[in-house]
Amino acid sequence: MNETLKNRFGGCYIATVTPFNTAGSLDKVQIAAQARWLIESGVAGLCPAGTTGEFLYLSHDEKRYLVEHTVNAAEGKVPVVAGIWALTTAEVSDLARNAEACGADGIFLPPPIYYPADDESIYRWYASIREASELPLFAYNIPQYAANSISIACLDRLFSDGVIAGVKDSTGKTDRVSELVSSFSHRGVVFAASDGFASEGRRLGADGFISAIGNIAPSIFAQLWAGDDSLQPRVDAIRSALKRIGSIPAIKYLLTINGFPFGESRIPCSSLTTEQKSALDELNKAIGVGF
Repeated sequence: MNETLKNRFGGCYIATVTPFNTAGSLDKVQIAAQARWLIESGVAGLCPAGTTGEFLYLSHDEKRYLVEHTVNAAEGKVPVVAGIWALTTAEVSDLARNAEACGADGIFLPPPIYYPADDESIYRWYASIREASELPLFAYNIPQYAANSISIACLDRLFSDGVIAGVKDSTGKTDRVSELVSSFSHRGVVFAASDGFASEGRRLGADGFISAIGNIAPSIFAQLWAGDDSLQPRVDAIRSALKRIGSIPAIKYLLTINGFPFGESRIPCSSLTTEQKSALDELNKAIGVGF
C-alpha cells in the first residue's frame, strides 16, 4: 500500500452541499466562499457532487461545473475527491475524465442504484471507470439509499485488481467498518461516514471520515477527528435536530443565516416551513454550529 496515498487522504472531509442562486442555477460565488471557509476551519478535504450535494438532481454539466469550481476554490490546499455518479458508465466515465482534467485529487462512486446488482455487475461498474481515469477511485457503500451493497468479497477483488484505492462506508455499523479496517486498511484508504459514527470510526481505525454536518460545523469535526471525543454528543444533538427537519434543506438554511446564501434545495426536497426555520434559528443560537 502506498503510504503517501493514505497520508494524503486521511482526516475529516466534508461532503459539500450545492448552492443555488435565486434563478435556481449553481452559484459559483458561494461554491468558492464556502470552500475557502471550510479549508480555513481545518478540514482535510472536500467531496462535491455527492449525496449531500444533491447529485441526483444535478445535470451532467452541473456536476462537471461543480467539481471544476470546487477544485479552483481549494487552490491545492486540501484534496478534492469528486463525486462522479451518473446513470450510465459512459456518463460516469466522462465525469471521471473531467475530474482528472480539472485537477481533482480523487473520485468517489456509489454502486449502481435502484435495480438489484450482483457482485459481478458491481465489479464491472467500477472496472469500467478505472479505465477512464488514473485518479484514485473510492468505492462508496451506501446501501440505505443505493439499494445495493458492495460486499466484502467484491471489495477484495476490486482492491486485488487495483481498481479502487479505497472505500467510503456510510452504513454507520461497527461490525462492517471493523471488517473493512481489518481486511483492507493495509491495502487502501478506509473512510467512515454517518455523522453519529465519527468517534467510533476513528476508534476502529478508519483513515478518515466524511461528514455532512461538517458543512455547518467544520471546526467541531476537525477537532473531533483529531481526538476530542467530548464533541460527539454535540454532533449527535445537531444531527438529531437536522434529521427531524430534513438534513439538506436544514443545512442550507443554517448556512444562509450565517452569511452563505445557499438557496433552496431542488424538488423533491421539501421547502422549510416557518416553524422549521424558527427551530433552526433556535438550534443555531443554542448549540452553536461552528460559525
